[in-house]
Amino acid sequence: MWAEKYRPKRLDEIAGQKEVVKRIKGFVKEKTIPNLLLWGPKGTGKTSFVYALANELYGSYDENVMLIETSDFVEQRKKWLSEDKRFKFFYDEQKSAIEIFKEIIREYAALRPINAPFKLLFFNNADLLPGNAQQALRRVIERSNKTCRFFFSTTRPAGIIPPVRSRCLNLHFTPLDKSDALDALIKSIAKGEGLKLTEGGLKTLREYARGDAGAAINMLEAAATTTRAKPKTKTIDAIGIENVVQNAFFQRNKAEELIDSACAGRYKDVRAGLEFLIRDEKMGGKEILVEIHEALRRKMKISGMAMDEEEEQNSVKRFAQIVLYEGEADLKLCNSLNSIIHLEEMMTHFFFFRKKENLY
Repeated sequence: MWAEKYRPKRLDEIAGQKEVVKRIKGFVKEKTIPNLLLWGPKGTGKTSFVYALANELYGSYDENVMLIETSDFVEQRKKWLSEDKRFKFFYDEQKSAIEIFKEIIREYAALRPINAPFKLLFFNNADLLPGNAQQALRRVIERSNKTCRFFFSTTRPAGIIPPVRSRCLNLHFTPLDKSDALDALIKSIAKGEGLKLTEGGLKTLREYARGDAGAAINMLEAAATTTRAKPKTKTIDAIGIENVVQNAFFQRNKAEELIDSACAGRYKDVRAGLEFLIRDEKMGGKEILVEIHEALRRKMKISGMAMDEEEEQNSVKRFAQIVLYEGEADLKLCNSLNSIIHLEEMMTHFFFFRKKENLY
């Protein structure tokens, strides 16, 4: 996987986040670090930043860094805890998932690091953690300052409770497509793999990636394996990127299928689609909501091409009403333990709204 092959090993290699790297280098020089809250859009380098920082602190990140993928815990609870080898000594069928989780964090944070002044405990998608779990973390952070540092990564900092945010140095990761960082990164990888990426190919890749470096790298890798990227030329153009998008990023197609199923009243298909995205594709409720929103915008845009001015104004009003449904779902997802319930509720509105207003 190119995403791992080209993952930065040092802080200076982090693309497009000069201010973040500059702020943290002074701490690295002193071999210390505060608790951190890393926030910004998906694919801006938050996880790579943690791994690169661990490399500079320890030389490697295997022994003194524990990654907690919060979305896995929230969606699977005890199933995830029972199947993860790291937690086998803590698992107790008689205890709740939250109780086990709290015990794991307390024990890990209290243990002495291996040949280092402190360990790192990294929570990815930390905003998904239930409020009571975050409250428990606040106390653990206070008690474990001598042995552990806590890193929280999120696309939604408001989902982190104020007592936790106030105990962390907040670092904002800016979108890579707002600068030349994403283009420079992709060109560098293409050169490293012996590929000729045309300007049209780069533009198309940028449009589909939406500033997500991981998505961009995966698209480039997928395009490099297609028939258009022949060994003699290894040229990737806009058509080459378009050809792989349908397969490499079918989550967007799934979002469109969900909308079609909802508007047709096929609720069993909606439920099955949501379960597939959450359990098999490991998408969070917020991510699914974003894809549904983008899919609706594309559908409305396409249908709007054939409208006159009055019809277009009515279409804008209909879209505004749909956004209100999405906003209600977004609010409910903030403190939800089961994303499917609120996403299903939202999509039920689509069916009745389409029957009434001819959605698209």
